[in-house]
Amino acid sequence: MVRRLTGGVALIALLSFAAQAVVISLWLRPVADDVASLAAEQADMARAALAAVPAASRPALAAQMSAGRVSVSASEPPRGESITELPAPREYELQTREMVGPDIEVRFEPRPDNSFAAVFRLPVGRQVWWLTREYSPAGRAITGTLGVWLLLLAGATVGALLISVRFIARPIGRLAEQIGRQPGLLQPLPERSDASVELQALVRAFNEMTRQVSAAAQARQQLLAGVSHDLRTPLARLRLRAETQCEPEVADALTADLLSLERIVDQFLAYVQGDSGPALGLPEPLAETVRDTLRRCVDAGQPVVGEIEPVPLPVPDLAVQRLLVNLVDNALAYGGAPVEVTLRRTAQGAELRVSDPGPGMSADDFERAQQPFVRLTRSRSELGHCGLGLAIVAQIARQLGGALRAERDDRGRFGIVLALPPAR
Repeated sequence: MVRRLTGGVALIALLSFAAQAVVISLWLRPVADDVASLAAEQADMARAALAAVPAASRPALAAQMSAGRVSVSASEPPRGESITELPAPREYELQTREMVGPDIEVRFEPRPDNSFAAVFRLPVGRQVWWLTREYSPAGRAITGTLGVWLLLLAGATVGALLISVRFIARPIGRLAEQIGRQPGLLQPLPERSDASVELQALVRAFNEMTRQVSAAAQARQQLLAGVSHDLRTPLARLRLRAETQCEPEVADALTADLLSLERIVDQFLAYVQGDSGPALGLPEPLAETVRDTLRRCVDAGQPVVGEIEPVPLPVPDLAVQRLLVNLVDNALAYGGAPVEVTLRRTAQGAELRVSDPGPGMSADDFERAQQPFVRLTRSRSELGHCGLGLAIVAQIARQLGGALRAERDDRGRFGIVLALPPAR
């Protein structure tokens, strides 16, 4: 926004400067005509005065007429170079020639100080007299005027930019910074009475949107929590009856289905608890938490191998356990064994990678899979997957301030990587 404001103000300043230059140029043209007319009249008057006195009295009269910037002499002044640049001496010459007639020659010569002189050849009888009129450098006047105007425009531009940054760009930047610092669900912002009307309207609209989103999230949490809690008791009774009242073959089949249902209920509760922002556990060294979680996976018979670097980054242990278990379960369900878990230290913090030899997913599918209740493969629903595994992982990653990405390594294994920032 600051760049746009700067560009806009600078463009206005340049256009104003160009308009001022045009105005000055148009204003100088009639002034130049008046100067040429005055010089022509002065040359005619000098010639007429010299012609009215005897030849012997003309040197004394010429000395009397030589004053200030005008000099009259019987000897020709040294001839200088012709002027073709501004301030348009050719226009002066044409205007002067029209007024003094064809028998008076006029030429313009430059001076070392960037001024110029008009030299008139005045034929008086059998004699030739020369009238020289010095002019101040009009170009310097134009340049000085435009320079002062440019300085004024520069000062006005800087002032306008400071005001714009102070009252427009900086408050909006601070507002964006406050929103970016909020973890998890966005919270309403304080409404300041000293802010501008537009900024107050923006904050009110943001707070209203935040309240609506919070209300919808709370309603969803209550629905999922209520359904999940109510399902636990009948599922436990069904499992007990299947184990005690059914034949072994039927009991095993029913128990597998009931375990899938219980896993779905557990995922519902885990997502609701994470969405409501409960405690994520106690800060523990990341390497120890990952190592303990992998040990439990191996004890449960899961084909998981790990390569753990000693990363002492303190991270809530429950969050790491829940995230890693979901990634391992998804890798075994969709990619196959063996699942590799790698933890390494980076310059930006740490990276936790869970990979499998499966086909993986595209970038678009990876983004979709992070949304709740999205199942890319419908056939996996009977295994207890309800589309919340990667959504829970993305939820925990946001709460930890990390970022998820999907990639393949040089061996062709598909992996999901969690990049964690360094400890604050």
